[in-house]
Amino acid sequence: MSSPRWNALLAESYPHPRGHSPVRWSKQIPALAHRMQTQHVPVGIQFCAKTLSAMEVYFFLFTLIAVFSFSRNETSRVSFFALGILLFLFAAMRGEGVDRDYHGYLEYYDYVLESEFKNVEPTFILIASLADRLFSSSLMIFFVYAFLGVGIKLYAINQITPHRNLALLVYYSMFFMLLEMTQIRVGVAAGFLLLCIRPILKRNLRQFLLFSCLAFAFHYSAIIIFPLYFLTGSSTSLKKYAWLMPVGLIMYYIGIDIFSTLKMLPIDLIRLKIENYTELAYFDPDINFLNFPYVMRCCIAYVLYWHIDTLRRINPYISLLLKIYFLALFIFAAFASVPAISSRTSELLLIVEIVLLPNLVYLIKDRRMAIATIIGICFAYLFFLLFSTNLLEPYF
Repeated sequence: MSSPRWNALLAESYPHPRGHSPVRWSKQIPALAHRMQTQHVPVGIQFCAKTLSAMEVYFFLFTLIAVFSFSRNETSRVSFFALGILLFLFAAMRGEGVDRDYHGYLEYYDYVLESEFKNVEPTFILIASLADRLFSSSLMIFFVYAFLGVGIKLYAINQITPHRNLALLVYYSMFFMLLEMTQIRVGVAAGFLLLCIRPILKRNLRQFLLFSCLAFAFHYSAIIIFPLYFLTGSSTSLKKYAWLMPVGLIMYYIGIDIFSTLKMLPIDLIRLKIENYTELAYFDPDINFLNFPYVMRCCIAYVLYWHIDTLRRINPYISLLLKIYFLALFIFAAFASVPAISSRTSELLLIVEIVLLPNLVYLIKDRRMAIATIIGICFAYLFFLLFSTNLLEPYF
């Protein structure tokens, strides 16, 4: 997608050639902008163009949340919910072309109304039907999913960590654009996973089943939440989980196939999805385990693990959160032969990072320096997300 400012930048960078009038050359600028995005143009030029074509709104939101990350007590609580409302509106009111899945959901909506599409979770069918009956607008599905996705995560964050704004910064930098602006069904399921943390620790089976079933109703990949109830908040078994990440890498490189067993699941829809993802894996590029997010997360996991004796005296959730985190890193590596399943399943479990990463505050004596460190990690990830994965286009 090109923008007027991007076209202006190109017009300045590529003066009209001899024999072409400035007017005629200016008309060719949008086509040149499109070719820059689709062909192999130097990364530096693409970076400058995208930065000047409204990508700055994402960094403005980052800066706003980062500033409030230093606040405490009541100021922290008020700003936390105010920023949450801003994120909800930002996700709900995005236009066409900002994310990759926007048109896909509009097609889902049409299929649901025509009763031609059942291969989707029941909650999407319900929300699409209500949006049509009450508002006669497909756009309402984005408002509903944004409200649920952001709202449930805010509620969970407020329950689990006192570092609300820091957790909000981690959420915005690492998950918001993927879950609330692209994979919106997974986004709601991930919120319910966060709500499962407290029932797991308190051994409240009824509440855990409620949240996990709701997560499954929003996205079938949330079936992986159910076994999490067997985890405990004890740190005595944490060492075994710390070995999961290297074990997952070994499994991938020696070619252990887990999916032949998963295809035998009695649930037809899940089995068919696994078969489809397995077939698509032939067209997916191999996963690079030296990519920035994976290496960064491995480092974070082991830093927190090495300081578990200190952290468990402060945060009763830390051992449970780390176990889920190690499981996510294991799944990403062990299932890497089918990237779609590997990434989607691990991304769902990695949502605990929102309330896990702020624990670095307890490991650095100077509070401002600790917060600045977390802000630096979040900024690096946001930069990678916007300019390496090209997850989103300019908002305006």
